[in-house]
Amino acid sequence: MNRDNTIEELFALRSIACLSVVLLHAIGAGLQSIPNSNMSKINYFFFDSLNMLLYFSTPVFIFISIFLLAYSYRNKPLPENFLHKRASFIFLPFLFMAFFYSIPYATSIFEWAKKFFLNATIGDYHGYFILIIFQFYLLYIFLHAFLKKANPKLVVTVAFAINVAYLSVFHFVQPPNFPHSEYIWERFYWVPFLGWIFYFALGYYCGFYYEAFVSFLKKHKTLIFIAPFITSTVVLYLYHSNLLIVHSSKRIDILLHATAVALFIFYAMSHVKTVPSIFIKISNYSFGIYLLHMFFISVVDVVYQALSLTYGPVYIVFLFVFSTVASMVTIYFMKNWKYAVYLVGKVPTTRVKTPKEHWNTGLREAK
Repeated sequence: MNRDNTIEELFALRSIACLSVVLLHAIGAGLQSIPNSNMSKINYFFFDSLNMLLYFSTPVFIFISIFLLAYSYRNKPLPENFLHKRASFIFLPFLFMAFFYSIPYATSIFEWAKKFFLNATIGDYHGYFILIIFQFYLLYIFLHAFLKKANPKLVVTVAFAINVAYLSVFHFVQPPNFPHSEYIWERFYWVPFLGWIFYFALGYYCGFYYEAFVSFLKKHKTLIFIAPFITSTVVLYLYHSNLLIVHSSKRIDILLHATAVALFIFYAMSHVKTVPSIFIKISNYSFGIYLLHMFFISVVDVVYQALSLTYGPVYIVFLFVFSTVASMVTIYFMKNWKYAVYLVGKVPTTRVKTPKEHWNTGLREAK
């Protein structure tokens, strides 16, 4: 629902994507640390499968970012300080976290400097997503004039084909044989925008033609509801049959799965009168949660292994809840410090209307 120029469905979509990233990493850490004797085969299969399905989260973040950009500036030019603001409130926190997450590697000044350099330049930590987003900011600036005049179906189809072709190279071709080739191969797999170009094109046209996008969802609501179940089945079949075993949000099948999940959540939330406040809160804190949650997961996991604890699946739940809450609490106490925006990002003060406010607005419009 587009209320007062605010697309409230995106709050829910962003918060669900954020929580999915945290749960994805919590499951990954838990499955590695929980002793086999404390994890039944059924539980392992469940969490391993859930882990695979949660890889839709990072692509959805890209979709949301470009959707909002195209929607917000479809009838007006980008402000002159567009890149400057994002460099201050997004890229500087990325660099700070690149430094922060390099500290455990400081066995020597050289090792620390190398790790920090790799983190900051090619995204050698979970913050790599920021490098992708900035590539798309630049792509938007250069291509907006062309894209708004181009045929959306053609552009999205070509983008999808390029994305599939690019990822296929890394799925089915062996890396060249030279020093550090596997690492370089992996970075080219993760960071360059060609591996995510479909989400850019899809997000752009869904935002730019927002009204037509909403009409499409309503017209094809049956398909929108069943698509996530179909794509989930395909993803799990390919994974458990060993046809495509890679654990990554850059699997070819995730292109369709992430799209199906995003459209399903968007359409489902459009039928909710008021987005739950918890979604708004998590959405507003999502960038900081994204940056900080791995720190808290790592701290808890170090303690878990050092004490040789033997908790089973409940440990995964604890990792998820603790890292989410601890990240939000940290951001809450930091946000009033004037320099915090350069460390953990800016916390929006977005608020949605209560049902009573929506009712009063409706009365005024009726008059």
